Amino acid sequence: MTNFICTLIAFLTAISTVLSGGALAEEMKTKGDISSFAQTVNVQKELPDLYADENGDFTVLQFTDTHFTTGITFSDISTLKKMEKLTAKYDPDLVVISGDMLDDGNDGKFNKAYVLRTVAEIFEEADQYWSYVPGNNDGANYGTAEDVVAYLSQYEHCLVADEPDISGGCQYSLDIYTEGEMTHSLLFIDTMDYDNEDPDHTYGYVHEDQVNWCKEEIDSKKQINENVYISVFLHENTPDFSRAARNGEAYKLGYPTLMIRLEKYNIPKNQPLDDVFNQSGCVGLLSMGHNHPATVQCSYYNGTYYHVTPKPVISSALITIHTESDNTRDMYDFEAIYM
Repeated sequence: MTNFICTLIAFLTAISTVLSGGALAEEMKTKGDISSFAQTVNVQKELPDLYADENGDFTVLQFTDTHFTTGITFSDISTLKKMEKLTAKYDPDLVVISGDMLDDGNDGKFNKAYVLRTVAEIFEEADQYWSYVPGNNDGANYGTAEDVVAYLSQYEHCLVADEPDISGGCQYSLDIYTEGEMTHSLLFIDTMDYDNEDPDHTYGYVHEDQVNWCKEEIDSKKQINENVYISVFLHENTPDFSRAARNGEAYKLGYPTLMIRLEKYNIPKNQPLDDVFNQSGCVGLLSMGHNHPATVQCSYYNGTYYHVTPKPVISSALITIHTESDNTRDMYDFEAIYM
């Protein structure tokens, strides 16, 4: 009941602010348009190294598919409050939002800039590092995925960057150190919005230059530490997600409820990305959003965990990476965190 009352007060305060006029009310009229923001902000900022704890563990609290519209609807505020509460409770080493943080802006109610500010300020106030990859809806209207990444990059605790002259809104990596040695790296890849060359206008795919970047990035990590392992965060699935659903070893609840959905929304054009990861021999995790399961769905297949984060109205995911493990099977623990 206390959570409901706090959310209600926040909702009424936000509505009152809009109705009373001012900057926010004016911004609502433009739907928080941030178009061309990427042309004014350099997102190639230097990202900090991250560190595992004394046990070699590194925790990631992952949210996905929040589909915020204005940041001041009752639903938006409720989800924001839950994200804030869970971040404080679990105190993760990193929060990851894996796409579709924003809705597509076609429902009449929208404020892109206000949502981005509100989310970023939650983590600024908490002194919490967080990362983000775009989903297929984030760049649909009132600013592209590149604009979203540029807007977020202004915030100190938002660890995002974009490799120049490569397709998509962002490609970057974060390194994790254990006892002074880089033992693990996190890769963030934009899986793009829609495939405009497809007559059915289906979901987008990772382009060749992005695939090449992934290979080069993994190779560069191996040059630093030949025993390094990689975890990948993205929004949409690769073909191996379907193979893992059908042929892999389920982690606890596993994949049964998701198999049909994963196969229905398969993206064959992402096969080159799977090929790079499989050939590397060091990718232990692919973690995505997009499919909106009610709880954590995860399967171990060919040495890699394929993980789908649940929809936020029900739960989020806590991933613990045991960086000192010498094999991928024992390297991860996954837990559904109910909101």
